[in-house]
Amino acid sequence: MLRYLVAYAVGRAVNPTMVEGQLRGGAAQGLGGALLEELCYDESGQPTATTFMDYRMPTAAEIPRIDLLVCEHAPAPGNPLGVRGAGEGGITAAGAVLASAVRDALGGRQDVTALPLTPARVQAMAESASRAAAGSITHRHIMGVEHRSASTTGMSG
Repeated sequence: MLRYLVAYAVGRAVNPTMVEGQLRGGAAQGLGGALLEELCYDESGQPTATTFMDYRMPTAAEIPRIDLLVCEHAPAPGNPLGVRGAGEGGITAAGAVLASAVRDALGGRQDVTALPLTPARVQAMAESASRAAAGSITHRHIMGVEHRSASTTGMSG
């Protein structure tokens, strides 16, 4: 991923720098959940990651450029300042956005049913989508051959 855009309506940004920080931090957390973070357990139910050395989460090196579009055109009617929360704006859509991008990259043939989108999980989805595409072509071919075979022997199909 080269770039990530967060567009969010904040009502009125009282402290624009803080709003930008909240949105960027939320995006980093959302991308981490979508690509890296996973709670795994062994056969006895014990967590396999018990320290931050074992648990994968993003650092500044893994986060792409995050562009922001902060909209202040619709002040919140429920308070005198017109402010809205901004912290969740970057996190809420990350998983769905990346899952949709992977599904599109696989030609729409493979639904994404689990996060994080680890390299191994995406590779397995790509292989499954490839087999499904090849299988549907083979299946049509076999059905065509079977149909021709059935009609040459006089059997109805």
